[in-house]
Amino acid sequence: MPVKTFQCPNCGSPVTTTGTEKEVQCAYCGSTVIVPEELREAPQPQPQPMQYNFGPTSQPNDQAFQGMVTADKVAKAAIGFTAASFILPIILTCVILAAVGGILFYVFSNVNSTLNQANQTAGTVSAPINEVATAAPAPTPTEAIPTPIPFTKVLFKDDFSSSSSGLPRDRNSKYTLEYKNGKYHVLINDQGKGQEVTMDNQGNNYKDVSVEADIQQTAGPSDGLMGVTCRDDNNGNFYSFEFSQNGTYGIYKYSNGSADSLDEETMDPNTVNQNDVNHIEGVCSGDTLTLLLNGQVLSQVQDSDYTKGAVGLTVLTGSSGDPGVDVLFSNFVVKGP
Repeated sequence: MPVKTFQCPNCGSPVTTTGTEKEVQCAYCGSTVIVPEELREAPQPQPQPMQYNFGPTSQPNDQAFQGMVTADKVAKAAIGFTAASFILPIILTCVILAAVGGILFYVFSNVNSTLNQANQTAGTVSAPINEVATAAPAPTPTEAIPTPIPFTKVLFKDDFSSSSSGLPRDRNSKYTLEYKNGKYHVLINDQGKGQEVTMDNQGNNYKDVSVEADIQQTAGPSDGLMGVTCRDDNNGNFYSFEFSQNGTYGIYKYSNGSADSLDEETMDPNTVNQNDVNHIEGVCSGDTLTLLLNGQVLSQVQDSDYTKGAVGLTVLTGSSGDPGVDVLFSNFVVKGP
């Protein structure tokens, strides 16, 4: 740095200065001399601290402040405050990252521990020795009821267009049996009762036969039963094949007029032609009895107690016992081997 010289105002001796001091001491007279303004170096600008507004504060008195601290102290204080303003956000960021890292470590540690426990548990499950895992067997399908070999020889048939076919005719408060508009009409008005009718002129010697008829219920409760019969010995012993509009059907064995169910089931009522014609067929072949409705095999049983007898028609009240079951029969056909 260049040295500058001026005269001491007190003794006139030369005084040297580098221009950075405001005052110097004369080496000759020892007095303190103020360095002329033109010989002083322009002060270097000091870094200004970042300003933060923490609320209203009292403004310091500039003259008092300048008198208390020197320019050097002011610079040092400014530099320290500026450094702190940069370091503090860094420290806060480090603290936040450390906290997040700790949380993540805790979470993943627990997850890993849980997985390890699950694997250990799975590894300790025992299995029977020498047992080979196999797929569960598929359920065995229910065997379809075999359709009986149809009989082709017509032994008797009647469309009921003539009243001379041999069926009984009677009308009272309990039931009606009559030929009506080319059909055979049966109406049951007796609570919990029914009627079975056979051909008077056909005898009772039918053995292996199929008995068919078209049946239409025109009125009455939906649980009323109707059908055909075979092997009637005229003493209340016979087999009966019956169905109702509500889907009930079955094969029954009558003994002295009382029925025992050999097989009774229910089906979807929509399978039955409601208030329309349904074709029923009962097959008596040896000890095998088969019920078909509208060409579909519904039931098949074995019974050998009755071997021969007359064929006929039947109508009776259902499980409710309600009367009013009104039925028309037509196209009655008996076939044999």
